[in-house]
Amino acid sequence: MKKFFIAIAVMFISFTAAQAQPYNAAIGLEGGWPGNLGLTYKQFVGASNFFDYKANLSLSSEHLSLYVTDTFDWNVPIAGGLQFFYGLGVGAGATFAANTYFLAAAFGNIGLEYAFQKIPFALSVDYNPGFYMDFGNGFHGNFGYTDANVGLKFTF
Repeated sequence: MKKFFIAIAVMFISFTAAQAQPYNAAIGLEGGWPGNLGLTYKQFVGASNFFDYKANLSLSSEHLSLYVTDTFDWNVPIAGGLQFFYGLGVGAGATFAANTYFLAAAFGNIGLEYAFQKIPFALSVDYNPGFYMDFGNGFHGNFGYTDANVGLKFTF
């Protein structure tokens, strides 16, 4: 009986994992608050895990920031093409203002994505709370780092 339950559990996990990946990779644009615009490339590395690479530009009246990030995420199917994802990431960049300084960040990633079934596109929304450090006039860190984005990706 124990072997039967183990076999059922393995079949269930295999079926869930097979359904978790809606496509292999995606490339697209995203933008959001606070004044971000970026390119994103998402690559699945397993049935329900992916890397999300981003190159972003953040522009305000006071500064211009350029930075790159990478997150490792877990994908959880909800229904149809709707997916929930969560993960952890790191980033590095530079801010150009009165003084130029370098940035480093560690953050979380949580969001929703809908992959259309009949056309090769996906829409996403994500939120990235975390910690950033800047190396301008001495070291200073901020736990209040947040970033919220809406994206459109071409899937393949």
